[in-house]
Amino acid sequence: MSLSVLLYRISLPAPKLDTKDALNLLRDHYGMEGSAEPLGSRQDLNFRTNSSQGRFVLKICRGDYATIELQAQHAALAVLRQAGLLVPVVRGALDGSDLISVECAGQVVQIRLLEYLEGQTLTNYPHLGAELFAQMGETAARVGRALAGFQHPGAIRTVQWDPRHAGPLVEHLLPALPDAYRHAVANACAQASARLEPLRASLPEQVVHLDITDDNTLWQRNDEQRWQLNGVIDYGDLVRTWRIADLAITCASLLHHCDGNALAMLPAVAAYHAYYPLQHAELQALWPLIVLRGCVLVSSSAHQLQLDPTNHYILENLAHEWQIFNVASKIPGTLIEAAIFEALSMTNAPRPIIS
Repeated sequence: MSLSVLLYRISLPAPKLDTKDALNLLRDHYGMEGSAEPLGSRQDLNFRTNSSQGRFVLKICRGDYATIELQAQHAALAVLRQAGLLVPVVRGALDGSDLISVECAGQVVQIRLLEYLEGQTLTNYPHLGAELFAQMGETAARVGRALAGFQHPGAIRTVQWDPRHAGPLVEHLLPALPDAYRHAVANACAQASARLEPLRASLPEQVVHLDITDDNTLWQRNDEQRWQLNGVIDYGDLVRTWRIADLAITCASLLHHCDGNALAMLPAVAAYHAYYPLQHAELQALWPLIVLRGCVLVSSSAHQLQLDPTNHYILENLAHEWQIFNVASKIPGTLIEAAIFEALSMTNAPRPIIS
């Protein structure tokens, strides 16, 4: 898929369906009656449904999305579940299909039904602490290691969150940003891209989740009131790319929980590295990729709000995304890189494998 196709896809708004449409789809294709509540998303639709058969998430995307990409997500879920990770189960429709293309309200959409996992996200907790940061890093590592040998043609694609395309994508989206922020984003993107450039050929690739964040992990407190992971959700960004991109996106999501101190993310890096050791070049690439993630987040949201100014999901997350960008763009790359290597040398984690 070319970059021109990517730019076309990011210009597409989400399907225009409401709760009544969701309930009709649930009844007609899954034989369920109940209630539905919209959940946030950028370009897709998600509804939490309650029925006598249980709680599920009805996921609706545009009909022109490639079916093979959605099939790749389902295949990855099966691999992760076999590896012992808590991930949603796909519920078959009345005809046995796990993915249906259908016309609804004058639009062709693709629908699927996934088990609803209980738990809460960490997005709105200002402070998480080192223990939770480490758990986030280990979760990313467990998912990455489970997918290390996974291959699927639907994962060979171009998505806007893949940092391999961050530079051209941000350049394209810059006009959507407010004038006061455009130069800062462009400058941060250029510096991170330049730092990343000599490392690109050395970075190992595999299929990754690419969105293991505070918004896509579910947690519950145990009897001692400590947080425990109860699921990893949202596989819409699944893609074959640099392995280190997964950890970069996880770490970026933690930057609005750290009171402006980027070094607070180091327990996540150490925990990932202890479970799934990273190469030297990957550790060098980590911070530039985090900066690029911040650039893409704020640029993409500004662009999407031009298409859909009432998208509550984006509006609710916008302040967090600017926090991520501000923290990531204001610390020198040489400083954070040195801190990463120092943190790993002072833990029991394996030392970096020199590439």
